[in-house]
Amino acid sequence: MRDRKLTGPWAGFSFKGGRLVTPEGRELEPQDLAWLSLTAAQAQEWRRLMEGRRRPAKPRPFTAASVVCLADAIADRHHSDGMGSTRSKVPSAPITAPGVPPLAILPPRSS
Repeated sequence: MRDRKLTGPWAGFSFKGGRLVTPEGRELEPQDLAWLSLTAAQAQEWRRLMEGRRRPAKPRPFTAASVVCLADAIADRHHSDGMGSTRSKVPSAPITAPGVPPLAILPPRSS
């Protein structure tokens, strides 16, 4: 097929000089399409797997909700340990990440 624009679900694709041209303008030669069937099968399997995960979960039983005054909750959290936070203290071990030299957390400088 030479120099034809495709229609229907293939709208945007065309043939030009023996090449398949994608809607983005990429020209594919016949040898470029050798693995197209495998790629399409992988894409179909991926869609099937994702559809299986999207199935609606079982409905959770309804439980009564309570109303919380945000200002009170923040104030309670702020004063709960006398330090202004209920979060854990700064870790004493160095922070590391793969391929990055460890960074030690140093205490604040005293003036």
